[in-house]
Amino acid sequence: MITYRTGTAGIDWQTLTDIYCKVGLVGGLGEAGDRDGIRRAFEGSWRVVTAWDGDRLVGACRMLSDGVCDAMLFDLGVAEDCRHRGIGMGIMRKLLEGCDGFYVYLTARFGVEALYKQLGFKKHRNAYARYPVESEYLED
Repeated sequence: MITYRTGTAGIDWQTLTDIYCKVGLVGGLGEAGDRDGIRRAFEGSWRVVTAWDGDRLVGACRMLSDGVCDAMLFDLGVAEDCRHRGIGMGIMRKLLEGCDGFYVYLTARFGVEALYKQLGFKKHRNAYARYPVESEYLED
């Protein structure tokens, strides 16, 4: 049975790094295997939700927010052998609890847009981003 926890207490940072090493994310820290950078990013977040299969960490996502009206979601990642079981949806639902009045933004990875649409997200017509590296997500 999958359970969801809020906060960073009890996170095995190496396991989380291993998840992100496979899926990328966390500003490239996952692919680089930067465990300390991932830890600092998650500990500096407004809200963190993790998914657990028993005592095994199998997924996570984080939110940056002012806690009043605006929030941005980052780094939804689920262990490769646990995908397509609704874990990402469960993480997102837990992460969004209490944020009904917020403007919530995210950038979706290609191929998972349907997940966010099921949660009520819509495509933004005028969003911009500035990255420190080249990215397939940015247009000229």
